[in-house]
Amino acid sequence: MTQAHSRSKPRKRAQALAEMAVMVPFLVIGMMGMLDLGRAFYYQIAITNAVREGARYAVQPYYLGLNPSCATPPQNPGANCQTASDDSIRQHVLDELAGTGINMTSSDVQVLPNQGDRVNNIIGATPTSQYPISVSASFKFYFITPIIGSLIGDPLTINTSSVFRADY
Repeated sequence: MTQAHSRSKPRKRAQALAEMAVMVPFLVIGMMGMLDLGRAFYYQIAITNAVREGARYAVQPYYLGLNPSCATPPQNPGANCQTASDDSIRQHVLDELAGTGINMTSSDVQVLPNQGDRVNNIIGATPTSQYPISVSASFKFYFITPIIGSLIGDPLTINTSSVFRADY
């Protein structure tokens, strides 16, 4: 009886080793896929927060002097205008992403209405206040795990936007 018992033990070890060899690649790919999806969610959240902060910055009065005036478009609104320039709004979004590892450029960030239309809303014949300002961004996310990338689509385009009402 002991002899039969000792013969089956090496067979069970070999079977367990073979099963482990088959399963380990699937476990590693699954773990890498979960890490990739976690990274994608992190990027989505960070970009959404940065865009939200950019929109919040865009709708706050830029200058609170006694006599605010704006340059006529297409010039820069200037230091005495109530609205921030498109470039400063884009830079605010990029500054919010500093330290996150997300590399975006100012061309990835869009501001609507554009700087000229916002200035016209302030200095026009009938000034318009409390109109919506939209800030949006687009980013291409590349997966590390090739299988996840082929299933979901590589690169995955992350689009996000935020709309606030102007305070001026």
